[in-house]
Amino acid sequence: MKNIAITLLCLVFASCAGTKTTVPDPIDALAQRLNASGMGMWSNGEYPDINLSSDAKPNEVLDQAIKMFGFDQGHIKTYQIQKIRQVQLDTETYSAALIQSDFGKKIFLFKPERNNRWWTRFYDVEEEKPNGIGPPHC
Repeated sequence: MKNIAITLLCLVFASCAGTKTTVPDPIDALAQRLNASGMGMWSNGEYPDINLSSDAKPNEVLDQAIKMFGFDQGHIKTYQIQKIRQVQLDTETYSAALIQSDFGKKIFLFKPERNNRWWTRFYDVEEEKPNGIGPPHC
């Protein structure tokens, strides 16, 4: 009986050692979700009227959006940009900033439009779940 228990324990450790779990990139996950929703309907609706030149720096656009946009809890007071990169949504290229804020992780999508206006939108980061095979505690 002792040998069976030791064998089972070894199998568990071996499966954990061979399993690589990765946390999906939140920006990729959002892009996949928006692209799968079809017809770009997610881009419709109101957004803050940010009037900055089309060559404004990402942190300038984000600063303006944070000042203008409130959440149910109020306005973001502190945040840190974790990464900024381009993302393809439907047929257009957007910038995406992953931020850690006093309201949790958010993704800020933005792109310049005509007449020095910016389209912007905040999204909550969905709970990060590891991908991979094997027990979740490995």
